[in-house]
Amino acid sequence: MDLGTILANPIVEVALIFVDGILFGLGIKKGVWSVLLIIIAVALGEYINYSVVPKTSLSTFEADVKDHIMYVISNIEKVIPAHSIGSIGAIGVSFIVFGVGFVIGYLKG
Repeated sequence: MDLGTILANPIVEVALIFVDGILFGLGIKKGVWSVLLIIIAVALGEYINYSVVPKTSLSTFEADVKDHIMYVISNIEKVIPAHSIGSIGAIGVSFIVFGVGFVIGYLKG
């Protein structure tokens, strides 16, 4: 058996999706704290009238984040193609396995 055959096994794919969920959970937990600390640092810098990044303020950061979220919402069909909706069973199982891994990774991180 070559590596391609082993990785094409459905059980291995489900295990990799689970591990991916764990890694995302660990990363998100660390990332959430990082984002919160960055926002606090920018707010504190703006309060003392000091900008770490020139021509940037908390209001422009907030506007950029809102624009990005609206772009993602308006272009969701590019993220989830229409042809994958027909195979919703496989997507559902993968999502559940990923979600379980994500929760475990987040709680253990």
